[in-house]
Amino acid sequence: MDPIRSLDDLAPGMAWDLGTLSLPLEEVVAFAAKYDPQYFHLDAEAARESIFGELVVSGLHTLSAVFGRVMGSGLLAGVSLGGNQIDTKWPAPLRPGEEIAVRTEVLEVRPSRSGRPLGIAKLRHTGRRVADGVVVIEATGTHFLRR
Repeated sequence: MDPIRSLDDLAPGMAWDLGTLSLPLEEVVAFAAKYDPQYFHLDAEAARESIFGELVVSGLHTLSAVFGRVMGSGLLAGVSLGGNQIDTKWPAPLRPGEEIAVRTEVLEVRPSRSGRPLGIAKLRHTGRRVADGVVVIEATGTHFLRR
């Protein structure tokens, strides 16, 4: 995959498949213990009584892993200037060890109105379970990118 060289290289509808990832049980529990200590992320026995009926990955962990894959892919490495918003949905749970496919799609591109050599791209990052195609995360972010 070639890295994006400029905001001007983007157009709505463009998309990239960024491979797959999975989060092993040990990592799921360690992340939850530190950042999202809810019983259904920490204790398989107690999680049986939750709305999930089993231990599930923290949505925050899923978001971090997907965003890590996006940034680690190199796609935005030469143009990323940060961002200021990310709207996230978790329409289905992710279980430890389940593989998800990560995809990024361009929704909107706007040059800066200030005349500075940057602009805004609204990108949707999704994680879809490989086994059944169900979306487990959809995160739409506002990214500031160089022109």
